[in-house]
Amino acid sequence: MALLTVETGSPTLRMTTSISIISPVDSGNTTGGTLYLLHGAGDNASTWYRLTTIEQYANKYGCTVIMPQVGRSYYTDMEYGLDYFHYVTQELPELCGRMMRLDDDPQKTFVAGLSMGGYGALKCALTYPERYSKVVSLSGVTDIQKRLKDPQMSTDMAREMAGTFGKRLQIKPDQDLYALAAKLVDDERKLPSILTCCGSEDPFVEMNREFASHMQASLYTFQYVETPGTHEWRFWEEHLKTTFDFLYN
Repeated sequence: MALLTVETGSPTLRMTTSISIISPVDSGNTTGGTLYLLHGAGDNASTWYRLTTIEQYANKYGCTVIMPQVGRSYYTDMEYGLDYFHYVTQELPELCGRMMRLDDDPQKTFVAGLSMGGYGALKCALTYPERYSKVVSLSGVTDIQKRLKDPQMSTDMAREMAGTFGKRLQIKPDQDLYALAAKLVDDERKLPSILTCCGSEDPFVEMNREFASHMQASLYTFQYVETPGTHEWRFWEEHLKTTFDFLYN
């Protein structure tokens, strides 16, 4: 396995940014496709390979894992900031495809993330289902409206969210997972297979249960896994196995 850290100038972000890549290029097994793996709001890309065994899974399945940096942007084209959703869904795949000679077969292209990254992963797959066959959200923000209306949100967090979503914190249809999921069905487009996991003591568990109930009643191939756990790395490490079992059947 190889761990690469790429420092690159991004035309979309108008600055230098980092991309962490786990590549099986020297293992003899490169048949596992590509996983875009998204970090949470308090992390950066390095936490995935510092705090989990993601490299072992990448090696087992011959999977190239691409981990971008997006700050605390919620994988969104920010109202008062940078266009991180465009960067992750447009510029990043094109750059990494050229640099790593990736197989662009959608059946071998996946996206996953935790917390804020779970929201980002679901938004990527529900916006561009023709690019990703499967998506995984671990402890994800599955209801962004509910998240923004959280009465326990600090003043600093509310200010930060206003920078991302606008001063009125009004969510657009292309930022709402429920609206995106419904639009795919209405437009009769390809539907990605979805797995969501959440700990039973996680502060996001109720929104994950509600999202699961909604999606399981729809046309989607949808799985929900809930086990004891909170919003922390021990849970996410445990469910890396759940994630890769889902991605590779």
